[in-house]
Amino acid sequence: MDSESILLHQVHPVKLAFDIGASVVSNALLWQHRLAAGIVSRYLLPVLGSALVLRFADVESLRDTPRGRYVLEHMPPASTALRLGGDTLMAAGAWRRKPSWVLAGALMVAAGWSHGLYSRPSP
Repeated sequence: MDSESILLHQVHPVKLAFDIGASVVSNALLWQHRLAAGIVSRYLLPVLGSALVLRFADVESLRDTPRGRYVLEHMPPASTALRLGGDTLMAAGAWRRKPSWVLAGALMVAAGWSHGLYSRPSP
């Protein structure tokens, strides 16, 4: 498994479903101040999704798809960090019951995925 496979697995539909589902479930649990369940669901479900996709899916087949090319071209470490920061802000916003924080975190995650909209193409 190489670094490109790690990037490619992030756009697999199963991985995306695990990540989005984990965020929604975790935010709901954190909003209810169910800390342990919120933290476990937020971090364990995405790890499980990654493990399943990396073990059983044909990640290489994503390389020649538009989303595969996009993630290989437009997912530098800074974009991944921005997505993680946004996810953390969403979790904190859910815990503190601040919808504006949850929204700001979601916008940060979207900005992390949107690197291709504001970056220059590689030569």
